[in-house]
Amino acid sequence: VNRDAVAEFFRENIPEIRPVTLEGTYLIWLDCRSMGLSDLKLKRFFMEKAGIAMNPGPVFGPGGEGFHRMNIGCPRSTLTEALARIRNAWIEG
Repeated sequence: VNRDAVAEFFRENIPEIRPVTLEGTYLIWLDCRSMGLSDLKLKRFFMEKAGIAMNPGPVFGPGGEGFHRMNIGCPRSTLTEALARIRNAWIEG
């Protein structure tokens, strides 16, 4: 299940990003507050450094700060590529 793969990936590679447990959906919230980045820098990290388009939490209203919403309803190979891009961008700083 992609949900489990995402949770395991971040637990093992980037514990600063904590997926929020979900049930019955293909969208997962990533709690990125421990990364220490402002919302603008967080958006730039995912878009410019990792090359991943996600929905920034603030567009959903108050309380979304420090979160990004990721679509995991895709083939595992696509998800694996996206996670690798995020890991590589985090390692490169």
